[in-house]
Amino acid sequence: MNYKQIKEGDIKLFVPVAKRIYDAPVFYNPHMVTNRDISILLLKALDRKFYCMDLLAGTGVRGLRIKKEIPKAQVDLNDKNPVAYKLIKKNASFNKLKVNVSKANAEFRLANYKQVYNYIDIDPFGTPVPFLDPAIKALKWKGGILGVTATDTSALCGTYVKACKRKYRAKPLRNYLMHELGIRILIKKIQEVAAQYDIALTPIFCHSTRHYMRVYLKADSGAKKADKILKQHCMYEGAGPFWTGDLWDTKLANKMYKLLSKTNVSQKTKKIIHTIKEESKIKTFGFFDIHKLAKEYKLKQVPRFDRVIAALHQKKYKAARTHFSDSGIRTNAPLKTIVKIIKS
Repeated sequence: MNYKQIKEGDIKLFVPVAKRIYDAPVFYNPHMVTNRDISILLLKALDRKFYCMDLLAGTGVRGLRIKKEIPKAQVDLNDKNPVAYKLIKKNASFNKLKVNVSKANAEFRLANYKQVYNYIDIDPFGTPVPFLDPAIKALKWKGGILGVTATDTSALCGTYVKACKRKYRAKPLRNYLMHELGIRILIKKIQEVAAQYDIALTPIFCHSTRHYMRVYLKADSGAKKADKILKQHCMYEGAGPFWTGDLWDTKLANKMYKLLSKTNVSQKTKKIIHTIKEESKIKTFGFFDIHKLAKEYKLKQVPRFDRVIAALHQKKYKAARTHFSDSGIRTNAPLKTIVKIIKS
């Protein structure tokens, strides 16, 4: 097998050479750099001594970055692929990092670990659903953090409704809100699995792109706390159920933003964190699509977003761009106020 050396964050690692990333004997996705950047920022912002599990490690890039960039973290990496197992060890040795590496089926690897890890990362190809149950059991139930990626966005965003119903027990909506609604379905599903064990999982950060959705949830134990979470699962326009609570911990988002200057991350990551820092201050379900409203009200041109936001601020409303859509604004203002502003 041929390898090439790349740099990501503060580490250098070997990754397989392949015409397509999906053809490589060990999976490394360069388009997921922002996903991994944000996990580093989040763990840094939480500022704890973490015992981490990178469950589906591939080349080991995420787990090794955690160990390198958050030195007080203890990191276990797992991948059932024997080629990946050897490559993780090679990359760990090359970066002089002391980590534990295992070669096992993900569910089996966690089967004998109960409330051990205070950070577990699930980053599969496709749906994370098969890994949720064992991961939640292995997570510390007081303050543990679960990081979950879903790449089956076509199901969560409503292209494949039946697939979403089967995997997530929810009906998706394919409209301008689909990325936010998809994340709310993903959160709902994870919370349902945790609630079986009287665990309440509360979202502390999330982000979405065209190709994947990513959520971070904090655990707390207790049947009443789990019940309180489940009460926030509601239908919307005949679809759902969706998680209707907050998507971000605003203080955490602000801490992550402050760490940007001290952390080796991509420009795309900086842009997303900057947007979410402002967006997280507005506790609403959904946002308004200004292009859609301009078309609906037959405006000759779409108003400038900064002008609309400034006008909303003048009226003492909260307003910010949303990272879920290039044409969206999140605000606590009513529709009639927004329409009046864009018409003026």
